[in-house]
Amino acid sequence: QEDIQQKEGHMRWGDGFVIVYDITDRGSFEEVAPLRSLLEEVKKPKNVPLVLVGNKSDLDHIRQVGTEEGERLAAEMACAFYECSACANEGGAVAEAFHELCREVRRRKAMQGKARRRSSTTHVKQAINKMLTKISS
Repeated sequence: QEDIQQKEGHMRWGDGFVIVYDITDRGSFEEVAPLRSLLEEVKKPKNVPLVLVGNKSDLDHIRQVGTEEGERLAAEMACAFYECSACANEGGAVAEAFHELCREVRRRKAMQGKARRRSSTTHVKQAINKMLTKISS
């Protein structure tokens, strides 16, 4: 419910995000896609790690958003999906969602680190080749 500038400010510093909707409130589910679009816009060109969480699974009797819908949206967003209850937290699903996000952030940072090392090695090779070319001519 923050304004757009506050949301952008919070998004700029994050390495990964948990997007939570209320399974008893279709409107909160419908806000997920626009929120993800804003996130992609703010974090360009990075593909930011996400986890989608459907909260309040203890209130299944007043559910407005089906599990299948959450799974489908998570598949479209290429992210992990959890359905849980922050209140009941049976089975530790809340913690597992955060652990999954942390694992994904670490995986991506490790991949970026490897890419950077290769890239910097390439730059060093190019610089040495230029220097050798200048010396030999």
